[in-house]
Amino acid sequence: MPMKNGYFRMQSIIIVDDETEILAPLEDMLTGESFRVRSFSEPSKALAFLKTQTADLALFDIKMPDMNGFELLQAARAIHPNLPVIFLSSKSEEQDQIIGFTLGADDFVSKPFSKHLLLFRIKSVLKRHTKEIVQTVKPIELDKLFIDRDRHLVAWGGEHIELTVTECLLLISLCERPGAVKKRDQLMDAAYGVGHAVSDRTIDSHVRNIRQKFKDVDPKVELISTVHGLGYKLKL
Repeated sequence: MPMKNGYFRMQSIIIVDDETEILAPLEDMLTGESFRVRSFSEPSKALAFLKTQTADLALFDIKMPDMNGFELLQAARAIHPNLPVIFLSSKSEEQDQIIGFTLGADDFVSKPFSKHLLLFRIKSVLKRHTKEIVQTVKPIELDKLFIDRDRHLVAWGGEHIELTVTECLLLISLCERPGAVKKRDQLMDAAYGVGHAVSDRTIDSHVRNIRQKFKDVDPKVELISTVHGLGYKLKL
């Protein structure tokens, strides 16, 4: 997927299915089609992943013991409201499809499925979803820094920086007023929401992680400076 500053990003797919024997072949197939893939056999682990990372599309099995696919869809959309979801169904049951579409599913693919059919459905949903996205806020472009605020995508000099959602929100807050000092409690509210208390050390840890991830791409970059006794500011 091209971005404004010339950076190309592999689209990411998350797979959740308790049938572990199909996860590896699915992951291999989609990786071979240039998708970035994460697979999980337990819905709870998939939700933990989605709390810190984004995905472009999700493939969810319906019949799972601890949490069915419909419940997983609702929980995942509470974290990422615009996440496209395709259900993998063992049977082509009309009632399942009615429930799924009512909850906001984008498509259904019945098992067993062919590689070509699944890829066609995935690409169709991604294409449709991309057209539906209306960017409500402009991306941040400061010097070599690029941030797509709608999709939590970050790049430096065209190189992708893999930040967690929390790290991205914290960086966006600093970018709102470059050079202005942001207190730790302000950054806390931006990253976690008002009223969610975390320690100052947690914010310091996030800042440390952001700095390191940028230095992994550009060792000379000094993006965030510490203002002792107050907080942090963006140096751009």
